Amino acid sequence: MEEADGPPSAPSTVARSTREQDPLRASSNAWFVGVLVAGYGLLLVGTTSAEWLSLGGPGSHLGPPSIIQAFTLRIAEGVYLGIFGVVLAVGGSVLSRKERSGKDEGRLSHAQLGRSLFPYAAVMLIVIAAVISLAPSPERTLGFAASDFQLRTVPGVGPYATFFMSRSFSALEGEAFNPLITVVWMDNSTGAVVERSGILPAWVIAPSALPSYTGFNFGSGNLAPADGTYVLWVHLDLCETPATPPCSNYTVAAIGNLVIATQKAYVPIQLALGAAGSVLIAVPLIQSGIGSRRTTSR
Repeated sequence: MEEADGPPSAPSTVARSTREQDPLRASSNAWFVGVLVAGYGLLLVGTTSAEWLSLGGPGSHLGPPSIIQAFTLRIAEGVYLGIFGVVLAVGGSVLSRKERSGKDEGRLSHAQLGRSLFPYAAVMLIVIAAVISLAPSPERTLGFAASDFQLRTVPGVGPYATFFMSRSFSALEGEAFNPLITVVWMDNSTGAVVERSGILPAWVIAPSALPSYTGFNFGSGNLAPADGTYVLWVHLDLCETPATPPCSNYTVAAIGNLVIATQKAYVPIQLALGAAGSVLIAVPLIQSGIGSRRTTSR
């Protein structure tokens, strides 16, 4: 005589319980991570705004335009990360209530279990978008030797060699320039370097333009207004004539680097990841709504 089937074994009970909890765990994780990302976005907006206000706030003269761009990008980044976090948290909360209601009524189906993958994917994408904000902006460095500069004069500025103009280089719209140029004085008789200046005022403009001496300062025009070719101008007060010391005894040369940073590089990636994550958290909500209407119609 065959024995009657006994109660399910403990491992199978645990496995089934775990499977039944998957939708709830996924939606709960989405809610929790969404709250964290929204909080991080709010913190980013708050700390950046406080730092900006401590330096004078919008409309003040903070220096290079790249600083204004950096503050603006960080605030915008905090706003859209906050929005993505809210979408994830709200979606996870609503989905959790729906799944809990279905579990209480014994209506958890294989389709519902499969839909738990969407919240996990949404969490992953939005977390990646938030983590990217911690990465430094990609940048490249151009080196300039003494032979890369020409002594130039600007009308109305002085009779002799007040500026160095560099060789031309290419840049993309919105890229930030950080010139790190110094001037060295070399003895005409020995060629030895006798003096080296600190970082000098510089300006990046189109090759056909001339720097305006009025208001000329470090960082003026240090954001590329468009894709194109640019040159670096370095300002240095030299001598009135070649025979005036120290120009009569020394040769001067400009050397250094130009760091070009793409501060907007990660914005399209973050927006794409956040938008994709928002869509993924919405998919199970739409599917569960359709399933509920079908059940009601029956």
